[in-house]
Amino acid sequence: MRSLEFMNAAKVITDYYIGIKPGEEVLVVRDTRIGEFPGAEALAEAVLSSISMLGGEPQIINYVSRPLAGMEPPKVVAAAMKSADAVIIMSTLSILQTVATTEALSAGTRVLMLPPARYIYGSLDMLYRLMPTDSGEIAKRIEMAEKLTTLCKAGSRIKVLSPKGTDITFGIGKLEVLYNPTTVREPGQRTIVPGGQVTVGVNEGEAEGKFVVDGSASPMYRPLSDPIEMVVKGGKVVEIKGGRDAQDYRSFLESLNDPQVYQIAEVGVGFHPRAKLSGTPLEDERIYGASWIAVGTNVHIGGTVKAKIHSDCVMLPPIHLTVDDRIVLKDGKFYV
Repeated sequence: MRSLEFMNAAKVITDYYIGIKPGEEVLVVRDTRIGEFPGAEALAEAVLSSISMLGGEPQIINYVSRPLAGMEPPKVVAAAMKSADAVIIMSTLSILQTVATTEALSAGTRVLMLPPARYIYGSLDMLYRLMPTDSGEIAKRIEMAEKLTTLCKAGSRIKVLSPKGTDITFGIGKLEVLYNPTTVREPGQRTIVPGGQVTVGVNEGEAEGKFVVDGSASPMYRPLSDPIEMVVKGGKVVEIKGGRDAQDYRSFLESLNDPQVYQIAEVGVGFHPRAKLSGTPLEDERIYGASWIAVGTNVHIGGTVKAKIHSDCVMLPPIHLTVDDRIVLKDGKFYV
């Protein structure tokens, strides 16, 4: 019966976002652990019911959970994703930034990712707070996302400053600018629900300065107890400084034994009015007025880096962000 609590959200997802038509084959991608996390099964049941009510053909595929976000699903899952009209990802950890998803999009599959179940663990009410309940709310958020995206697409440089010491500049324009929410009614489109962020691909090798992370840094999945300072030269993190959290994050990246995990992949801003710090990147990077910088894989935004991980590092407001010297975000207010 808990699925009833998500029926409005499921209808917005399947009808407004995806626009499922009768006869379309919609693949729901799950893994073996999502049932361990509160609300995930109820949301899945509501989504499957809504697909059927719209006349779609819901198909379900399960795979063995991966230990880290951004790791590839099995080949059989990747093949199934490419053959579906639409895919709804409901895995324990994100597989959006993978070759499997990139190839599915290239094949014309529409892809929508719901909150990875592992991220719910640190914020038990996240699904109830962040899920959309009506299309009007989402239409306004899409309008905001489109305005921010237009500014970033026209720019060649982003600068981010913060009172904690962040002072970093990125070259942009060669990779994609993504935003969510957006609809995925046309072949090859993708989005993440809940929406509330704009992601800008950073030109490979074009980031200089330092950034101080005071929110969270995946995959540690907890609010940071002390800031992590990262020094960047030539588009790559060359030094990680700070206390225990910095030590843990440094040790994690070193354990992957992959030099590509230090590459700056993207920079972004959040604007979901109900997001709050929980230690989970899916929510933290949507905090209104927050910014984040990701390292590692960037193939999902048109790059060439296929690292062992894609890690999001969140900086809390207040953030000062400019695009080609134009103020876009200052003191918690967007200028679009």
